[in-house]
Amino acid sequence: MAKDSYSDFLRNQLGELVDQLNISGLQKQFIKSRWLDQLLWLEGKAGQAQRKHLQLRMVTIIGGVIIPAAVSLNIGDSRVKETVFWGTFVLAQVVAISAAVEEFFHYGERWAQYRRTAEYLKTEGWQYFQLSGPYAKANSHASAYRAFANRVERLIQEDVNAVSADIIEASQGKDDDEDEENVEAAMQLAVERRNTRVEVEARAAAEARAAAEARAEAEAEARARAAAAPPVDIPAPPFARPDVPTSPIVSEPPIASAPPQLELDPAGLDDDEDDEELPAELRPPGSPILARDEA
Repeated sequence: MAKDSYSDFLRNQLGELVDQLNISGLQKQFIKSRWLDQLLWLEGKAGQAQRKHLQLRMVTIIGGVIIPAAVSLNIGDSRVKETVFWGTFVLAQVVAISAAVEEFFHYGERWAQYRRTAEYLKTEGWQYFQLSGPYAKANSHASAYRAFANRVERLIQEDVNAVSADIIEASQGKDDDEDEENVEAAMQLAVERRNTRVEVEARAAAEARAAAEARAEAEAEARARAAAAPPVDIPAPPFARPDVPTSPIVSEPPIASAPPQLELDPAGLDDDEDDEELPAELRPPGSPILARDEA
């Protein structure tokens, strides 16, 4: 009610001032349709954004204080406890919704933007009415009208650009979030591919090391066999025939020695030659008869 009264006050007061200016009727209509109408619109939008911003913020602040206190209560009555529980639940939802609405519509930022532009337009209008500030060198309102119209249009355009920038920034923020998610996914995929490649390379390197170690062990065994002492050749016994290959010496059990022969001739006359030279009468009994004896 008070806000509507203030808007009506501005409309009536500023409208009367415009009517008293020494300019053409068309220029007066332009000022009322463009400057005054835009000023009143910004005043109304600023008031609405302010009220919504304060209401949502108060709900969020008060609910954020009440909820922890209600949760910490230790109530014995089951009915009261259930009532407090559901009341706390509903209040928590209201607080969450209020914070989400404020975050989505940005009433606080809108309030500041509308109020700033409205005050700029007010200042510009009062300076034009009084021929002060940038209009101090003008001789009349008619000569300063063109500059006033240009400055008013520049202020309105700046306000439009600011609102558009906020909208674009919000949309870019969403796009940036999506881009960040895409970048994170791409980075994760790249890391997985790199880990797979590293595992394959590590496996191949391990196999190559195992093969190299196996070759090194084989070469070491071959060098060890080559460096071993050559086999010792056992000389053949002196009684072995040269044309008969010698067989490896095999250990055999010892041969029992032959029993000693009886000495038939104590005088040492046991050779056949000696028997042959002896006459028949001197030979031992049983000696063979020689051809010369028969002769």
